Amino acid sequence: MVVDDDGVPVVENHPEPLLAGHGEAFRAGGVLHSALVRERGGWTLTSRQEIHPDGFAGLGDLLAWLAARAADRHRRPDGSVELGGIRAYEDTRPRPLLVRDGSVTWPS
Repeated sequence: MVVDDDGVPVVENHPEPLLAGHGEAFRAGGVLHSALVRERGGWTLTSRQEIHPDGFAGLGDLLAWLAARAADRHRRPDGSVELGGIRAYEDTRPRPLLVRDGSVTWPS
């Protein structure tokens, strides 16, 4: 939802794939890619992307959806599922991305 020039709320429907970046990374260096493959009776998703903070809500929805479908062997004793890592541009090392009870966190 956005507000047009006349101040009227308008729904914009311009869906964009969340993990579709490929080629050279703009800020973080390296290569952007994503791959989804069937493996050992399940699926494996590997993705390295640069996501603007405006896209975090969509990413959180996707991660919560994936964590809800993770096999028990991927769950930690506290019920959380680690689904990779997150690194701000300024950081030198990624922090784990954890999903627990539908909420995404990354410890400091």
